[in-house]
Amino acid sequence: MMSPERGFVSAQPATTWEEGLLSGNGTIGANVLSRPLNERIIFTHERLFMPMGAPTMPLDQSARLFEVRKLIERGLYQQATELQFNLSGQKSFLYPDNFVPAFDLTISSTSQGAVQGYARSVDFQTGETLVRWSDDRGTFERRLFVSRADGVAVLAITVSTPNTLSCQLALAPRESSDEFNSDSDVAKSSDTAFRQYVSDIQSTATESSLTYHNRYPKAYPGSIHLLEGFARVILQGGKAEAQANGTLVVEGADHILLLVDLWPVYDPDQSEIQNRDAALAALPGDYPTLLQRHAALHGALFNRMRLDLGGGDDHHRTTEELLAESTYANPNRALIEKEFDAGRYNIICSTGELPPNLQGIWGGTYVPGWASDYTHNGNVPSAIAANLRGNLPELMLAYTSYIESLVPWLEINAKHLFGARGIVLPSRTSTHGFNNALAPNFAGGFWVGGAGWAAHFFYDYYLYTGDRTFLAEHALPFMEKAALFFEDYLYEGPEGEWVFSPTQSPENTPGNSNSQGSFNATMDVAVARELLLNTIAASRALGRNSEKIPLWQRMLDKMPDYQVDERGILKEWLTPRLANNDSHRHSSQLYPLYDGMPDEITRRPELRAAFTKSIAFKLDNYWQNNQRGFMSFGLVQLGQAATSLGEGELAYRCLTQLVNRYWLNNLASMHNHRSLFNMDISGGMPSVILKMLVASEPGKLTLLPALPKAWPTGTIEGVLCCGQIEVRRLHWTPDGLECTLRSGKAQTILLELPDASQRTLILPIAQDVTMRVTYGEQP
Repeated sequence: MMSPERGFVSAQPATTWEEGLLSGNGTIGANVLSRPLNERIIFTHERLFMPMGAPTMPLDQSARLFEVRKLIERGLYQQATELQFNLSGQKSFLYPDNFVPAFDLTISSTSQGAVQGYARSVDFQTGETLVRWSDDRGTFERRLFVSRADGVAVLAITVSTPNTLSCQLALAPRESSDEFNSDSDVAKSSDTAFRQYVSDIQSTATESSLTYHNRYPKAYPGSIHLLEGFARVILQGGKAEAQANGTLVVEGADHILLLVDLWPVYDPDQSEIQNRDAALAALPGDYPTLLQRHAALHGALFNRMRLDLGGGDDHHRTTEELLAESTYANPNRALIEKEFDAGRYNIICSTGELPPNLQGIWGGTYVPGWASDYTHNGNVPSAIAANLRGNLPELMLAYTSYIESLVPWLEINAKHLFGARGIVLPSRTSTHGFNNALAPNFAGGFWVGGAGWAAHFFYDYYLYTGDRTFLAEHALPFMEKAALFFEDYLYEGPEGEWVFSPTQSPENTPGNSNSQGSFNATMDVAVARELLLNTIAASRALGRNSEKIPLWQRMLDKMPDYQVDERGILKEWLTPRLANNDSHRHSSQLYPLYDGMPDEITRRPELRAAFTKSIAFKLDNYWQNNQRGFMSFGLVQLGQAATSLGEGELAYRCLTQLVNRYWLNNLASMHNHRSLFNMDISGGMPSVILKMLVASEPGKLTLLPALPKAWPTGTIEGVLCCGQIEVRRLHWTPDGLECTLRSGKAQTILLELPDASQRTLILPIAQDVTMRVTYGEQP
């Protein structure tokens, strides 16, 4: 089997659900385990967060915030953390509702002779998966995509020899024992959760359809109560016979087409089966027609961007071969290009009305890692990091609309935990936004940077798209709420600077403490500083908040300054009382450089040196010996900061680990070394690569700001930049570059080149402007 032009071919079927072929339209996900004879296709829905009981609202403990702060002032950090938890009304750390699979489409058959010629593939340009094999009867194929045009999954099963296609079809509950030993802890935990939280399972079949239904006994007001699924089955040739157990037996067909739909039901008395049956019956029963109208929409998103680092003929090799050959010293360039494409493909497929959760839109167990929720203290920001510069700005709206939907809960967090106005976004959410992510040994209730970090993406959407309506109606109102919290939360210390207390630097414990509870976490200070600066800029752009801008400016004047420890490394807590713990997966203190470089760091060489040394120290002393490879997006954080500093070789060191350690043969990204299905770096790794090649800020564009020596020649197409500018094509060689830009508005920008020269460039509206540069020559 030839590899698709942009996609991959694999020689091995999935052994677990994590290795299946992925497709999705943002709402429905399909995971094809790609087994010739005993196939399972796992279906999921973006809103299928399994009800596990009503949300727990944090009790109002704001009157005792002063006690928490006094304990922190005395250095009793663990007691402060325990006090907040004891006042919360919780018995333990609480995850939000788990993201879970819907059901499996099972396809069972037998072979005549040995199965041979097996291969499977995914075409990133169309979203189509393909499984192919042969036996003595001929060649069989299963092709599947999830349609953006029609909102259903489409599966075609064909055979090269007429009247020889026979199989059994059913919609069945997800079974962990299908991939894991039934006695394993994974299978037992998943099966226990299934029995506890899923009931009333019904699978039925007719000669032309399959149905699935289950209830959720822990449903609560506003949650999902039922799950329903329906498949229309269209045969060419042969016959079909429905069985009482919900199985459809097909004999002697030429071709089978299935149209599969599924949906959550919020009113338990309102089934949608009949309506969906009619909708599927109205669709054409022709696979090429359905694929063509889907591929036009999907391809319009995916094909906006292309990376070419010289992968060449290696693109035709299997993913198993590429992964085996690629090394840290010599990462395979075709593999880098494929993973870059795969990351963008995964995020496109898993972004619908909601942004990708920890597993995107796919799942195979009822006990997913960390509930497969939205984890805001690093994971979600990594997953969405390439949406804007990756030329997919419409995908960012799924994130902003989801965050806006949480605001009523976020306001309660601010009021009940801190007695403040405004909003506090917790580290974990799914179907609600209450902050339940706290325990005696986990100070998640102290993390206050979440809403400000989210506000960064709201404002960035405006900077990239120029959408003033979004700025006025969505971005600035959210930013104002986030800033309002800091107006109430901050208090003045003895030196006249603001004190941030309590805080948590995400999931880290200071080196000289026994608790995550802390104060003056560098991340929270940086978030507040950026938030206030952006809120002032947005307000001025709209002519608003003239009475509040002086207050925000005074707040900025009292922000604690960045600090450097005795080793020359940036401090993670801006106080001499708390020591760094740099052997940790998170690098939250590098927040100011995740996306560019603020002026207060640009103008201070000693700070830039401290950030650089912090990145190098982390790579040398944590990631170098991290055999488990725990938390891949930690490398994204380091890589993003390195690119902002222009440190191409440090960024490349991060990239070599991301390329070689965190992808399976289905080009799904992982949280740990080749394990734990997770979409964080599907967004984060492309973002690091794009930042190595193009940097932008309002009025300025920098080409190849962090280009590593390993990439002397290459091409990138379709990079979106601040100011409505698209780098339509950038090609570079050791001697120079050629760049074509297009702007959504008439403007003059400063262009910074790799040889440190600068040029002023006039960009007309909606016209290509091409420039050729030979290094060392005068413009």
